[in-house]
Amino acid sequence: MFSTSYQSYTFYARDLTLSLQRKAEDPIVAREAEYYKQTIGSITTLDEFMADDRIYNYAMKAYGLEEMGYAKALIRKVLESDLTDSNSFANRLEDTKYRTLAAAYDFGKTVASKAVQTSTQIDNLIETYSQTIADNDEVLKQETAYYRAASAGITEVDDIFKNTRLRDYVFQTFKIDPETYDYDTIKNVITSDISDPSSFVNTEYVPKILEWDTTLLNLYDERILPGNTAADRERIDYLIAQYSKMIDKANSYFELAASFNFNPDGALDPDLPVQTEAQQDMVTERYVFDQPRLTTTGALLNKAYYEEQIGSITTIDDLLDNGRMATMMLESFGISLNTSRADIEWTLQQDPSDPASPVHEKGAAFVALAAAFNFESDGTLAAGVPAQDPDQLFAMLSEYIVRFDDADEKADEDTIKNYKRYIGLTASLDDFLSPAGAAVVVREFALKAFNISPDEISTYKLKKIFTSDPYDPNSYLNSLGDERFVRLAKSFNFAPDGTIGTPRFAQSENEITRLSKAYYVEMTRLDDSEAAKDKAEDEVSYYRSQLQTLETVDEIVANPRLVDFLLIAEGLDPADVTPETLRSVLLSDLQDPQSFANTQGDIRLQKLAGSFNFNADGFVEAARETGVQNDRGQIETTNFYLTQMLEEEAGQDNVGARLALYFQRMAPSINSVYTILADNALAEFIRTSFSIPAETASSDIDMQAALLEDRFDIEDLQDPEKVDAMIQRFLALHDLENGTVSPVLSVFSGNTNINYETVAALAQLRTGSAF
Repeated sequence: MFSTSYQSYTFYARDLTLSLQRKAEDPIVAREAEYYKQTIGSITTLDEFMADDRIYNYAMKAYGLEEMGYAKALIRKVLESDLTDSNSFANRLEDTKYRTLAAAYDFGKTVASKAVQTSTQIDNLIETYSQTIADNDEVLKQETAYYRAASAGITEVDDIFKNTRLRDYVFQTFKIDPETYDYDTIKNVITSDISDPSSFVNTEYVPKILEWDTTLLNLYDERILPGNTAADRERIDYLIAQYSKMIDKANSYFELAASFNFNPDGALDPDLPVQTEAQQDMVTERYVFDQPRLTTTGALLNKAYYEEQIGSITTIDDLLDNGRMATMMLESFGISLNTSRADIEWTLQQDPSDPASPVHEKGAAFVALAAAFNFESDGTLAAGVPAQDPDQLFAMLSEYIVRFDDADEKADEDTIKNYKRYIGLTASLDDFLSPAGAAVVVREFALKAFNISPDEISTYKLKKIFTSDPYDPNSYLNSLGDERFVRLAKSFNFAPDGTIGTPRFAQSENEITRLSKAYYVEMTRLDDSEAAKDKAEDEVSYYRSQLQTLETVDEIVANPRLVDFLLIAEGLDPADVTPETLRSVLLSDLQDPQSFANTQGDIRLQKLAGSFNFNADGFVEAARETGVQNDRGQIETTNFYLTQMLEEEAGQDNVGARLALYFQRMAPSINSVYTILADNALAEFIRTSFSIPAETASSDIDMQAALLEDRFDIEDLQDPEKVDAMIQRFLALHDLENGTVSPVLSVFSGNTNINYETVAALAQLRTGSAF
């Protein structure tokens, strides 16, 4: 049709989009594309893929590997490659077409399997647990400071109920449920005078406590009766637990009543504060010490208490009879709280300054304990000598502040170790919610990570939470209005029916790997220094870590590092794509021809849209069953096939035009002269462009590489103007060498001399990379 390569090339290249659209309308091309689209989604295994000749051949042509279609053993090894493994077969081949082919499909090598939690979710839960512990101390300080300030303004009992924050502080201190409490009862308790026999708490609860105590004694007697069955003991234990709770609750009411100075009518006497300083200290200390674990705030309260009391200690018995002080003393020196009183008393009677003292045989901790006090051998103090001088007191309490949570930290280590051991045994939601010991460890650890007390939520409610969709604003979970439960549900992968589901990731492992490799190659293409490689690897690690927890499109758009990573990896300039454009792309429905990504005329944007698992609202959705290829892969394969068919059509008229179109398409992805040498079509283009004799193709590979490097800089292939200049040079030289009519080069025919052995040899030439 055209007399020169230039004319033919210009016909196709001047409006490539229009040329591709025209080719897509070709009946044969359209028929094959439709078959591929309708069939690929039903293929689930590599055997099925390779057994369907139309699908297999379509893919081979799309990825420029049609001439290797006969080598099914090689192609199978490529498609079985794990692209996360730098030593896998596809990664060791120099020709990038093989890796592109492998990345277009997922035959189970990198697909995420069903798991109750991924390793990232486990790590994040453990981190949340640790952070919750750290945050709790700050919450204690803030809430206590607020309570002290707000309580000073109370003038009547209803002021407590009107201020929910103040009320909840009081309720938590005395274990009153703010959701189910009875206003009249709690008001009557707070306004009771425990010294008045006729007050509400005394008339209402003293008789009940006596009755419950009697019932408990009878139950304990009943439990040891001979002939009791396991069911009998279980019933009795349940009743004992219930009566014990009722007694504890009643006793708590007495303490609540003693904490305030209201009259029975809820008012205050003019000369009496709502709480004395001692009463306020009692409430705030109880609030702090009733937490699941001792925090720094509690340790400082203990320190202040110890400093206040130590001056009144005159004997060892005084010290050991004060459980709070004795516990602090043992914790300061890392001595087990199970150590007998007799051993501690004996230690405090020893003289550690005497090298012959037997205390030295007990170990350094006991020596330090003896040295921290000044007791005589009879357990008393010499006249005028304090139990501890200022230096001893300071040294011991400094150790206490360092060590007060050692036992909790050791318990945390054990709990985390057990959690990691047991979580993998969870086979369903029923397992997770069961009373088995391992399940209790797992469940309570998860609840504590989000500051949820096991006592505040039932198994029934937990089941509804875990089978609810956290991304549906109308779900049961979101109707609770409690972010703690939403975060809890997102930390696990239970399906709506209670089975173990597939983790929700914004991208599949296959897509993360593909983009990571593309980004790394792009960032090290022209700079192979260690610094450039390290920086690229850091960005890859960052991207991967973020994608493990990312939940919405907006989280990507708001993160410049993620935006730049995505666009660069897909061959786009971040300066050309605004965050708003990217958001519209990622929310596009690729099944809708009028969606934003489909109307932009840039396949790279379509590929980005097809690479993620976002729903129309921008939330990560459960991975859809897409067979062995996702939307991105199908778009890419169809486009590649169309491009190959267009180039083939150009080659039927003029092989020079085909070579030029092919080079124009591949140039941006070339990062090594070995990539050119591994591709006969690219090598032919370069040899013609720089008048390199064809005979050099049979010479030593390294010599060929040196020859190419001497002719041009690989960096030139990233410059569109220089690429265009090379194409114009090639077209002119090709026409000069071949005249206006040229036979189709064997490089594009079935007679190619590329074979399995050649590919294997070239695999050894590839330089190392991070992937």
